[in-house]
Amino acid sequence: MTFVAMLLAWMVGTGAALAAETLMARREWGRPACPHCQTPYSWLQWSAVLSLLTGRRFCRACGKPGRWQRLAGELFLAVLWGFLVARYGVTGRTALALLAGIPLEMVLVTDLETRLIPNRIIVPAIAGLAVLGLFCGPTVPGLTSWAWWQSLAGGALGLGVFWVLASLGSFVWGEGALGYGDVKLAAYIGLAVGFPLIVETLVLTFIFGFVGALALIFSRKGSLHSFFPYAPFLVLSAAVTMLWGMEIVTWYFR
Repeated sequence: MTFVAMLLAWMVGTGAALAAETLMARREWGRPACPHCQTPYSWLQWSAVLSLLTGRRFCRACGKPGRWQRLAGELFLAVLWGFLVARYGVTGRTALALLAGIPLEMVLVTDLETRLIPNRIIVPAIAGLAVLGLFCGPTVPGLTSWAWWQSLAGGALGLGVFWVLASLGSFVWGEGALGYGDVKLAAYIGLAVGFPLIVETLVLTFIFGFVGALALIFSRKGSLHSFFPYAPFLVLSAAVTMLWGMEIVTWYFR
């Protein structure tokens, strides 16, 4: 079942990554095409994984490579779905977690490509998950019980914390220090993991972000004034919480 889940995730992830690029660029829906010259892809190039494995990574017209961000998105969803099914099997709450991972992949692709989280992706995702959370609870398979308010409370806390951080960042460092797309992503993730696991997710985000910032500085590819995207660390933290959130809480309070 793990292999089947990863195979399905690769197929869904291929479509989600292409859809994310289309929504981000506000292109008309149609056959996938090279983002540089708009030459239609061959069917083997629709998937970044498949194009890499078959040696068709480069556009046959302009010679430019396909974007690695789509590859990262496809691999992320395949790994997430594979781990979720391997750990928890096929259950209703696992299915919710699988669905919640799709917008995370799309946001990962767009943020890595353009440092933007399009409203056309995140706003419908928030609305849909708010309704699901109200009736089905957080998308964390390890939960054994939940209350109707947990998902909404998690979304509110994620939104509030990142809104405060974005406001403080704009005041101290100027506009754009922390994007409001990250605020909406934090709200979506809060809906996904619910309260109190959103607290764990935010702590993990700051830890992963701190390590990533140090790595960027010590590699001499950045400085304290360099732009630093937070969305990938939010996405990574959400995935870790979905997979091991309950175990982390149990270990911490042991």
